[in-house]
Amino acid sequence: MDRTLKLALSKYPVVPHTLRTDPTSNRAVDTLPVNLATLYHHYYLDSYGTAPPNPDPAQFEHVRFLMPTRDFRLQGSGIGAAPGIKRHRSTELGQAFCRLFLHDHFNITYFAHMEHILDRQLHRAFDGCRIERTSSGDAPDYFCAESVNRVFLAEAKGRYEAISFKSKEFAKWRTQFARVTFKDTQGWQRRIKGHIVAVRYATELDGPRIKSSIFAEDPYSPGERPLDGDDTGGLGAAVIASHYSGIAAKLRQPLLAASLATGLALPDELRILAFAWRVIVGPLAGRRFVGGFFGPPGSEPSLIQTQDGVVARWPPPIRLDAAAATFFGVEETIFRQVVEMARTGLRTADQLGTFEGPGFFYSGFSALHDGSVLGPGEFFNPEEQLTL
Repeated sequence: MDRTLKLALSKYPVVPHTLRTDPTSNRAVDTLPVNLATLYHHYYLDSYGTAPPNPDPAQFEHVRFLMPTRDFRLQGSGIGAAPGIKRHRSTELGQAFCRLFLHDHFNITYFAHMEHILDRQLHRAFDGCRIERTSSGDAPDYFCAESVNRVFLAEAKGRYEAISFKSKEFAKWRTQFARVTFKDTQGWQRRIKGHIVAVRYATELDGPRIKSSIFAEDPYSPGERPLDGDDTGGLGAAVIASHYSGIAAKLRQPLLAASLATGLALPDELRILAFAWRVIVGPLAGRRFVGGFFGPPGSEPSLIQTQDGVVARWPPPIRLDAAAATFFGVEETIFRQVVEMARTGLRTADQLGTFEGPGFFYSGFSALHDGSVLGPGEFFNPEEQLTL
């Protein structure tokens, strides 16, 4: 289930291949499709600590306000009646769009909220480096990473008003990147590559001439020289650990989440108990994921022991208006690597693998590079309890 948005890029010397009009051209497309299940996946990772109020991707709150059009267009004047509610909803949706855009087109897999990193000045991974706020005011929303050695800043915006790269508002967004600096072990200020991803939402009242649009820019950030390679001083590891700390919390793994959030090694005497599930249909059939399901009362499966192992019997769809269970988990190999990373105090963060999903095959199923999946419970069958 896709919707389209207009696309405008600024200051990107090289256009990502996924955004090119032609593989041999450095020209960007002007229209971009967005998968709504994947958008919800990023929204869920960004917005909720443990269980969302309604985990069914098909019931993504914002989707219920979309017009039945090919383009991304909201009903009426947008989501929310009061101005404050509209601002809040547009901001949180803008952050989901930012994560999706950077994930799908810039290979940025891991996201950490700025305040989580600023609050961890003594994080064990920083190895003598420092992150400092240089002035008051809004800072970028995220530190994000492609890998341990490739770290970025990102700022997300979502609004109903018009957006322009030449506007005073966009100029103010650029200044946010000067309010946070990273200093290496020698005290040198390092320049971190950034991304501004702003989304303008079109509504039913705007009429067909106004289209929802994504505006993305590669802004300049201050520093004596770029931050790259082995000079990150553990910042990349801290970003990755923060990303998986949030996922571990959703998987009801508080010890793992706390270890990753602080960089303190998880002691060997503390074991991680989890359950492995196998995908039973579709292009991921046979792959195992560590996780569990969310759902309203009555949506849980009955677990039956057979000669072939445990089989999940999901409730029949007698009530067609009742929400079904939704599975959330992490690919087993990656989950094991995350546990090992926690046990070594993040020293093995550079050995963490990524997951190449199957692409679109069902509107309610999504998989990200970090190994996390979100989809209907009926796609999964429990296999065994793990002790790691």
